[in-house]
Amino acid sequence: MPPLLPRPALIPRATPISTLTRAVLFSSSAAKSSPQQQIPPESPLFINVPNPPQDQSIEALRELKPVKGHLPLPRRVFRQRDGHLKPQDEWLTRSAPQPSSEKSQQPPRSDVHAWKRKMAASRRENMREGVRALYSRKQLFDRRRLERQTARLAANRAAAFAPEREEDRLTRASVNLGTLQTAVLPDPERLERALKSRERTEFLSAQKSETRKDAIQELYMKARSFIVDEKELEAEVDRLFAPDYWKKMGVSPSGFEMTNIWDMEGRPMTVADMLSDVARTSSKVVTNFQSEKTRTLKRQKEVAEELTGGKLDGI
Repeated sequence: MPPLLPRPALIPRATPISTLTRAVLFSSSAAKSSPQQQIPPESPLFINVPNPPQDQSIEALRELKPVKGHLPLPRRVFRQRDGHLKPQDEWLTRSAPQPSSEKSQQPPRSDVHAWKRKMAASRRENMREGVRALYSRKQLFDRRRLERQTARLAANRAAAFAPEREEDRLTRASVNLGTLQTAVLPDPERLERALKSRERTEFLSAQKSETRKDAIQELYMKARSFIVDEKELEAEVDRLFAPDYWKKMGVSPSGFEMTNIWDMEGRPMTVADMLSDVARTSSKVVTNFQSEKTRTLKRQKEVAEELTGGKLDGI
């Protein structure tokens, strides 16, 4: 925000216009435009209005100096647990006791001595009156605070439990009664659903148990070929990693010498290969010329595994 222009000085009413004109006419200096002529009529500063001493506007904060000083915070004289005992005579007597020396019992020796005793008695009396006045003011403030809190609580409670106003009822939107019923009713078919859930859970548990049994049986059938010592491990490694391992396997079904696992086992079967195997339309020569006996043995093996509940050796 640009700085404000200085306010023009007010012309005293007692000064006649002719005097000002004469002073301008007989002046030896060049005529200068006065500050009053620099402020246009549309400016808020065209009319000089004095600000009050405690004006809070931005213009006043810029022009007027801040008022120094602040009000001190009152001390909490009765904040301790024995604060209610301070206005009593016993506490005041202990705080400002009467003089008990022998010299204090004698009459004053001079006017100055008498004046000092008078000032001491005045201080003790002022302390008594001040403490009792402060305690009375504290009780008054506490009572007013309690009254305000009680009134505010009563007003809030009354507003919370007040009946609905007639204008609110008339201007309220229509709500279906079924929408207002938010109670959760029990499902009438909960027992049947629970029985179905129990049957489904039992079926899944039995299926998992059968699968676990099949896995254990298969592990038992394959345990005969497990390697259990270092000698067997060394012999198996020498057999598999021998330089002439693939040559000992013979030739592949296509008539070529086998050099890897793909030549011996072929590529993994896909869904199309499985369907072709069932329909006997496979492009593999070995599969097409496979005997019916071999197919029957595979079917019998699968049926026997289902009946006995365990895995059998491969054919």
